[in-house]
Amino acid sequence: MIRPLSYSRSITLTLTHDCPWHCAYCGFRTEREGLLSEESLHHLLSQARTQGAREALLISGENPEQLPHIREELRKRGHDDFLGFAIHVAQAALNAGLLPHGNYGALNRNQLERLRPFHVSMGVMLENIDDLPDIAPEKRSQGRLKTLEAAGHARVAFTSGILIGLGETRESRIRSLDALAESHQRHGQLQEILIQNYIPNNASRERLPFPTICLDDYLELISHWRKIGAGVPIQIPPNLNPFWQELLPHIDDLGGISLNRDEVNPLNPWSTVSDYENSALAVGRVLSERLAIYPSHISPEWVDKNLLHLVRY
Repeated sequence: MIRPLSYSRSITLTLTHDCPWHCAYCGFRTEREGLLSEESLHHLLSQARTQGAREALLISGENPEQLPHIREELRKRGHDDFLGFAIHVAQAALNAGLLPHGNYGALNRNQLERLRPFHVSMGVMLENIDDLPDIAPEKRSQGRLKTLEAAGHARVAFTSGILIGLGETRESRIRSLDALAESHQRHGQLQEILIQNYIPNNASRERLPFPTICLDDYLELISHWRKIGAGVPIQIPPNLNPFWQELLPHIDDLGGISLNRDEVNPLNPWSTVSDYENSALAVGRVLSERLAIYPSHISPEWVDKNLLHLVRY
């Protein structure tokens, strides 16, 4: 029997690249770019409509409202806070026929519940259970785990995962997957996980080592997740992973293939959907498009009642 391999046809709406944090590996952060303009938003939504996107991936720096110039711009544009702006963008995406998936960093339950009526799914990467203060001084795994727990309580279909290749130990990778599985066992909120490799960028290339990750490292992590992950699908980003073709028989999803660039890894563009289709067929898989929310979570329990009619297949 031929197994499907899913992906999402998406467009990325970057609310802001500005971020008060200083992670050494980041190629996303800017200093004073400001918020996504209304003109750019409408241009991107028009592009999405004409090119057939179904998902709007909404991303931003971590807690950008800490920055005075962001607070001032929010005030001038009539938004009480950053989440109000995120809701404005998500509503615009819904009006354009897209399904919003939001990734805004660590959030609490109240914040997730406020966003839920305007997003069919949300996410944040755990990255690693062990903090890396020399590399990501402001980032704390406990904050991300609390967000994961909050998503379970708020009944938000959620995406998370791990980031490997920053010098972490093999054991910490395994424990990171274990932490994700334990939270999912309590709440059932995970619709997918990512096993994502760090890729050097212009900001980090000279500052960080680039440890060698071999195919067997991925296969070990995939095998471990299959044992503990209660059937939660595994995503590998094909524009980042050097072994993505070898991993096609072992994974479930290729993630969002965006109409615009990968905003987190802009030096690593996607190939065409047809290229991925041909590679999948070569190993007996059929590439199939999915929505921003997986079938496993399309129910009144996980989707706001005002959005449920939009996600019926």
